[in-house]
Amino acid sequence: LDCDGLEVVITQRRTQPSDPEAFRSLGIEPTERKILVLKSAVNFKAAFEPIAKQILEVETPGIGSPILTSFDYKRVRRPIFPLDPLP
Repeated sequence: LDCDGLEVVITQRRTQPSDPEAFRSLGIEPTERKILVLKSAVNFKAAFEPIAKQILEVETPGIGSPILTSFDYKRVRRPIFPLDPLP
């Protein structure tokens, strides 16, 4: 979809964009874009870090978050990495 100059890809089925080829198969070359936004957990990093100048992770509403300190852990022995600094 072209939304006022932005290319938006919507899939019919739930999928994780874990490879730049997902975009290339649609005629979008990820290395030619200034900004590429993915809705993904962490499995995108191995494929996209090599071509990214910067990766920004955001915390969105829901049951998952890349910011592990945002959860209220009840039965975790502390200290534990990555919640606490290593000694």
